[in-house]
Formats: sequence, C-alpha cells, structure tokens
Amino acid sequence: MKTLIVSALLAAGLVVTGCQSSMSKEEFQQRTEDTGYNTVIFTDYDLNRRFKDGLTGPDNVVRLSTTGHGIERTDTGTSQVWVELRNHTDFNYMVEARTSFYSQSGRPLDARPVWRRISVPANARAVYEEKSVTTDRLQYRVEVRQAR
Repeated sequence: MKTLIVSALLAAGLVVTGCQSSMSKEEFQQRTEDTGYNTVIFTDYDLNRRFKDGLTGPDNVVRLSTTGHGIERTDTGTSQVWVELRNHTDFNYMVEARTSFYSQSGRPLDARPVWRRISVPANARAVYEEKSVTTDRLQYRVEVRQAR
C-alpha cells in the first residue's frame, strides 16, 4: 500500500513539474537583448513585454509604455534626460526610474544612479526627468520598474 501511495505521489509530482513551462525563447531574448544607449528599458518584465502563443494567441502585455524620450542641454551646459510614460490601465501606477549616464565612448559616469518615484495616473501620462552633473556630451539609459 505504501508503495502505491509513493508511486502516485511521484507520478503527480512529475505531472505538475511537466506542466510548469520554463522561460520561452522569446522571453529569454527580450530579457537578454542588447539594450544600447539612449534607450528606456522596463526592468520589471510585467510592465511591458511581448509574447506569442499565449492562451488567446499572439499578444502584448503593455501596462506602461514610453511615448517619447530624449536628452537635451540645459542653460548651465549639463544634460537633462526626459521620458514620458503612458499608463494604459485603469489603475494608478507607482513606478521608479533611474538614469545611467555614459560618455560618448560608452564609459559609465555615475557610480550609483538613484531610483526616483513617479506616479502615473490611470490612463494618463507622466514625465520623468534627470540631470547630469557634467557638461560633457553624454549618452543615457533609463530603467523603469514597479515601485518597491
């Protein structure tokens, strides 16, 4: 009897393990693709991602998106990065963003970029801005995640 119970539990465990899917090829590519410079990255994968072959067919999960981003010079000669975030849901989102600045040759300039909170109202837009401390011409990378 004990052997039968153990066998049944092992079989159930194998069925459950087999039903759990590992990371798809496309998800792996999205998480590991080269991000480049002068870009905005959603590091919290559930805020903005692409997938195919879901239960309802090919689809996107887009809770937040960017409607624009760029870098411009301030009156003092430093650089200022801006990102406009759009909330596609019926719920307010509290997110965090941080900017890493890079020299034209790609060398990181900020030792520790700081996460800043941004409230993005339901079905609305919000702007995130960050200034550099140097007057050199810079490149940037902005990371966005759900607030922790």
